[in-house]
This record gives sequence, structure tokens and C-alpha cells, in this order.
Amino acid sequence: MPAKPHPHEPLIFAWQARDHSTWHLVVALLVLMGAMAGFFFVFRIVHPVTQRVTTTPQHMISLDPRDPAALALIHRAQDRSFALLNDAEATTPLESGLLAFRPSFEGYELKLRELEPTATTVKQPRLFTPGRDVLPPVPRRVVEPVTAPSAATLRAVMSSTLAKRGPASVELPGIALTQPTRVQFRVAVGSAGQVLTALPLGSAEDAEVMSQLQAAVNALRFQPSEVKRIEWGEVSFRWEVAKP
Repeated sequence: MPAKPHPHEPLIFAWQARDHSTWHLVVALLVLMGAMAGFFFVFRIVHPVTQRVTTTPQHMISLDPRDPAALALIHRAQDRSFALLNDAEATTPLESGLLAFRPSFEGYELKLRELEPTATTVKQPRLFTPGRDVLPPVPRRVVEPVTAPSAATLRAVMSSTLAKRGPASVELPGIALTQPTRVQFRVAVGSAGQVLTALPLGSAEDAEVMSQLQAAVNALRFQPSEVKRIEWGEVSFRWEVAKP
């Protein structure tokens, strides 16, 4: 039943109007369910009924030639197919010359081949010999040994941190160091001024020279310090020529 028209009121929502959309949705749902049920009956899947096929097992019957009935059946099969032969015909060899095969190597005897005389080898000129020098001789490079000057003195140079607690350089006599720029020591100095650890940062060409440098660096003494227990620094080497 449609709702009665209501007079115009200064309200935002029409509270007295009835909404029948719920009943419309219920009716539409019932109609849809009925249609779907009808579709299930109309378009249902019917599987075909398969019939079982009776299979007969295969049998093998052996025919005895001594039986007249079986012998007649064997003769009838031989008349229809020429490939079927009885035992007596199969054992006899074929004497027809057309079907016999004789290979060409039949009756051939294997023999060793005679050795052929060695032909005289012709010496060809060789363009390349392994023992021959291809490149022209190169003069060897003469390397002159680097020796320390007689009037020079080897000195151990301290870094800025170690120079504050001792001399900036110390003379090291009796050590023949040829390449002083490659050798450097990382030194840890204790609070009493003694060298605790001397780690070589580079290596010289002689192990004896390195041992002398190690002993000389360990023998260094610095001023004691009460502030720092361990202080690290570097010790390098250089040759100084004595001024005349």
C-alpha cells in the first residue's frame, strides 16, 4: 500500500514516510532462488551408462598331425599361407641356387702383409729451431749495489708525539742500512719511558740488519709521563752526512 502524502513540514528527514524496499528485496530473492532451482533441473548433467564388455580369454590349441581332423586343418592353413612350413620341411636345407648366398671373401685366408722398405728421408730446412735464439741478444742490466756513504751517519728520527718526551733523533752507529725509507717502526712507550713494543712497518733486504734495528729501537729511552700509561709513535731512519 503506498504511503499517504504528508504535508510539508520544515524537517530535514521525512520520519512518517514508510520504506518498502526490504519487501522488494525479499520478493526478488525468492524469484531468483526459484529461477536457479529451475536451471538446476533443466541443465542437469546426466552421465551415460556404460555397458560392461565381456572379454573372452585367448586360448592356444596345439594341433596334433596324427589326428585326421587336425591334419586337415593344418593343410588348409598351409594352402592359405605359403610361409607356414611343417617340421619336416623346416629341417631340410634349401637346395635352390637362387636363394643361396655365397660371400666373396669365402675361403679367403688371412696372411700378414710384408713389410715395405723404409724410404730415404729427405731433410728439409727448418725455419725454426727450439734451441735457436730468435730475438737479438739483449745486454744485461747492470745493477750497482747501493752502499752507505762512509762519512754519513744513520739516525733514528722520532715522530712528533715521541719527540716531546725525548730527543728528536738518535745516532745508530754500526748498522749498514741501504734503504732507510722502506723501514719504519711503530713504538709503544710506557709511563716510565721504556719501549714496550716495537712493530716493524717495513722490511729491509737483510734479516741481520732488521734484528740490529729492532734491538736499537728497544734500547731507546724517553722521559717518564704520569698522564699517559702507553703512548704510541713512529720511528723512521735517515742518513745524515757530517758537516765538514
